[in-house]
Amino acid sequence: MAAGFWPRIRRYYLAGLLVLAPTAITLWVAWNLFRFFDDIFGKWLRARGVSVPGLGFVLLNLLLLLLGWLATKLLGRRVFAIWDRLMARVPLLNKVYATLRQIAELLLGPPREGSFRRVAVVEYPVPGSYAVGFVTSIESGEAGDKLGAKLCSVYVPKAVNPITGYLLLVPEERVRYLDMTPEEAMKMVVSAGALVPPAKK
Repeated sequence: MAAGFWPRIRRYYLAGLLVLAPTAITLWVAWNLFRFFDDIFGKWLRARGVSVPGLGFVLLNLLLLLLGWLATKLLGRRVFAIWDRLMARVPLLNKVYATLRQIAELLLGPPREGSFRRVAVVEYPVPGSYAVGFVTSIESGEAGDKLGAKLCSVYVPKAVNPITGYLLLVPEERVRYLDMTPEEAMKMVVSAGALVPPAKK
């Protein structure tokens, strides 16, 4: 009885942590963002005896709408393109920024052809073992010319931490496309395979 008690307690504790952690982190980030934006005008207004409940929430959403509006305009696209080029020149930060941007486009962006929009399984790392990945390109490039094969670029993210992973150049005929969405595949990767989407008929 006692031998099985502590393993169960540990399993329950870890299960509870997995349930609580994503919610707690999300609420913590949201709360700090609300406080930051509330302090922009909130302190100034409160010093004059004016209190506006939810001011941080309103300002955050207005900022998101403004950025979204700018991103759809020619001038805004140019500004953001300049910002992307500047971030690409900052050592270390450029890799983190580029990866987070791609993940954000994957999770939040509209469906489109190209990067991260197709999910596939490839044989990796040994024959008979398979990994879930994202087809990022179907252009063979120089590697395909040298090998005389049609290659696909497949990004295989690491479980739990999808920011890091491996780039595989896989012959097109050995790439098996899946019907699951990129969002479902990302959930599967982040959960280390615990959240497996059902097969689509």
